[in-house]
Amino acid sequence: MTIRLRLTLLYSTILGFALLVFGIALYFFLQFYIFNDLKKSLRNQTDLIQKNVAYQLELSPNGWNLFIRLDDFDTVGSGIFMQITNITSGYKTKSSNLWNVDLPFSTEDLQKKKEGFYSSVSIHNSPFLIYNHPLILNGKLVGVLQAAYNVGVIRNFLSSLQWILCMLSVFVVLLAMFMGWLFSKRALKPMYFLINATKNIKNSEDFSTRINYKGPQDEIGLLSETMNSMLQRIDSIYGELEQSSATQRKFVADASHELRTPLTTINGNAEFLIKLMKSLHEKLCDLPEREEIEISLEALNDITDESRRMGRLVNDLLSLARADGGLQINKEVYELQPIVETVVRKSEFIPKTVDWTVENIESLLGVYILAYRDYMQQLLFIFIDNAFKFTYQGYVKMEFERNGNRIGLIIKDTGIGMDSDELIHIFDRFYRADSSRGKTPGTGLGLSIAKWILDEHDGTVEVTSYKGRGSVFKIWLPIYIETSIKKPRHSGRE
Repeated sequence: MTIRLRLTLLYSTILGFALLVFGIALYFFLQFYIFNDLKKSLRNQTDLIQKNVAYQLELSPNGWNLFIRLDDFDTVGSGIFMQITNITSGYKTKSSNLWNVDLPFSTEDLQKKKEGFYSSVSIHNSPFLIYNHPLILNGKLVGVLQAAYNVGVIRNFLSSLQWILCMLSVFVVLLAMFMGWLFSKRALKPMYFLINATKNIKNSEDFSTRINYKGPQDEIGLLSETMNSMLQRIDSIYGELEQSSATQRKFVADASHELRTPLTTINGNAEFLIKLMKSLHEKLCDLPEREEIEISLEALNDITDESRRMGRLVNDLLSLARADGGLQINKEVYELQPIVETVVRKSEFIPKTVDWTVENIESLLGVYILAYRDYMQQLLFIFIDNAFKFTYQGYVKMEFERNGNRIGLIIKDTGIGMDSDELIHIFDRFYRADSSRGKTPGTGLGLSIAKWILDEHDGTVEVTSYKGRGSVFKIWLPIYIETSIKKPRHSGRE
């Protein structure tokens, strides 16, 4: 959920809650005020009429009767319904607006309360508010004076008010959400500016660029200043690291270049001494000096082997130093099959104890790639040589596969294989699996160089390996152009 949406929902919720509280308070205030005022009006009208009530005791054939007489009993103009009930005789006196409707009352409630009280009743499906005032004569309940008001209109008004408040609150909240959504975008515009500026710096990888914020020095302004300070620090550190890395690359390149000459001299002189010692060894057949010459030959062979190994290491370091220095490979369009055939032919001279086969090389006919020929041969030779090093029995096989506009060069072996946790490190510099340390010659730089060459040619590699069951390297290269002319070539076991 974005900050913009969260702010909109937060403010809308606060506004909705405020409107809910305001609506409830307004509704109950109006209800209380209107009904309280109405009750006062009914009570005042009852007190006014009660002053005009006269009691008269008369003798009739059935005995003494109490007559309750009311003077000036006109309440039609006020909209109040009046009724006087003589409890002793059951006779009722009503205002003219009551017609034939009787206002109900409870004698039991009158006798209990002995004072006026209110009651709400429904008469002919219309709600009425009635004030009941007991008439007491000599401490005895003789009648009841009632004043009533039809509150149907008020109930309808309050019900309409409740509906209007609900609908108005919903409308206001929705309007506030819409306006908040629009204005929050405007309020967060500086934040979006910072985000886009940061993305541009990240994509360009130019940490010398600064965020050009021209707004007020609020929270966004402080954030932009902090980010600029951080970028300045990163740029400074990055410059120091780049300078250190450049110095290191220059040192490796210079050291590798300088070491090549003495290593070549050592190797040449050692080989010359080996030839000389072999000649003396043949001449001195049974002399005591023959054993010393054999020991010298072994030492010279060790010197030669180590100098060659150091020479390969220096060449690999020089290649990696050039790669780290941003060496740009000048690529041209080459047909892939002659490059592969050259590598296959040279692979015959690699020391090996397993079968070496090449299959379906004819699928490379007419396939052209954009490449540097020497580096491409070095790439394939590294993978093939690596397969021979770690395969002690079985076979090493090379085959080819098409997948859309890519050509795959697949190298399979039945060697020692690797675990899944080792696969993620095989292209790291100087990395060698524990199972191969000390058993096979190498510096751990070959696959790193191959990965760099592959990256420079926009290629990829897929590795599948199982411990003790061998490995499969799939090298995928983009096809630059493909011709439809197919020339027959010899293929098969190389």
